[in-house]
Amino acid sequence: MLADRMSRLEASGIRRIFDLMATMEDPINLSIGQAHFETPPELVEAACRAMRDGHNGYTTTRGLATLNEKILDSVEAARGARPESSMVTSGASGGILLAFLALLDPGDEILLPDPYFVVYRHLANLCGAKIVPYDLYPHFHLDPAQIAELVTEKTKVIFLNSPGNPTGGVLSAAEIAAVVEVADRFGALVISDEIYDAFVYDGDYSSPVGMTERVLQISGFGKAYGMAGWRMGFATGPAELLDAMAKLQQYTFVCAPAPLQHAVAEAAFDVDMKPRIDEYRQKRDMVVAELDPAFRLVSPGGSFYAFPELPGRASESAFLEAALARNLLVVPGSAFSQRSTHFRVSFAAPDDVLRTGLGELNDLARQFAP
Repeated sequence: MLADRMSRLEASGIRRIFDLMATMEDPINLSIGQAHFETPPELVEAACRAMRDGHNGYTTTRGLATLNEKILDSVEAARGARPESSMVTSGASGGILLAFLALLDPGDEILLPDPYFVVYRHLANLCGAKIVPYDLYPHFHLDPAQIAELVTEKTKVIFLNSPGNPTGGVLSAAEIAAVVEVADRFGALVISDEIYDAFVYDGDYSSPVGMTERVLQISGFGKAYGMAGWRMGFATGPAELLDAMAKLQQYTFVCAPAPLQHAVAEAAFDVDMKPRIDEYRQKRDMVVAELDPAFRLVSPGGSFYAFPELPGRASESAFLEAALARNLLVVPGSAFSQRSTHFRVSFAAPDDVLRTGLGELNDLARQFAP
């Protein structure tokens, strides 16, 4: 009965954790993939005002012109270059889906990082593309020489995610420039998922935007402003590609939620989220300082995730079973990778919950010590 494409999709390992959480009483939740703080009241009030003022119908498919202009202004200020075009999407994941549908034919090759955010592989499979993984282990940085070896005349897309989910890795300007050089040489497009770009803790942030015209930037407002459920994303890049994505959006999402577009256009660009980012830097520092060395953690330079290695003699299944016995929720590394050697911790949690969770993890490190 079902279409063949459904056989290329698997249930998300993250969603399985969410389903499990619903059956648990007061879990120690270090699995959540959204900021734990409330949406700024300026945005909430702007959204309510937009609804009361009657902005409850459709917008144009690409989103409000005023919002798109502010997006382009913001990107230009941050990256030093103004993309040719932009559109508002239903979350960053919605933008990725539109991009893959617009770009990838069956048999086209796409280079994806390993570890990766779960939607990348499944949406590429949905399009019938051939996934060519490039390895970020053990330090969660890419090897430009490996990228150069993997690219062929069939390569359509080289996909970057920095800061990374699940690793928290932040790519350097030199790494990104090397990828851009290879992509330009082979005529491939770089897609840069920058949804966590507000959460960078060590040094400056680098992006391929401004390094090449052949780049599609995917980002949004949900993570940085604590409003993941608003589904407010955006894409910037070449006009031809954005036109194609907008055409697809006409027949799928139609447009991002109208009152929330008005709220973001009115208030988001004037809200200072730096105090929240500073809080998350402190949470990152807590994880790095207090997590048992048995986990061999690479300090995350961004996002709100850490990706520790399983301790001692632990298998993934045994470790997760032991964590659940302690009412502790983390996400298995195999949800994000071809390997099952790590697990994801989200530090998007209140400090007391995070500290309790770290204590349980450290007890597990002793339990599985060789």
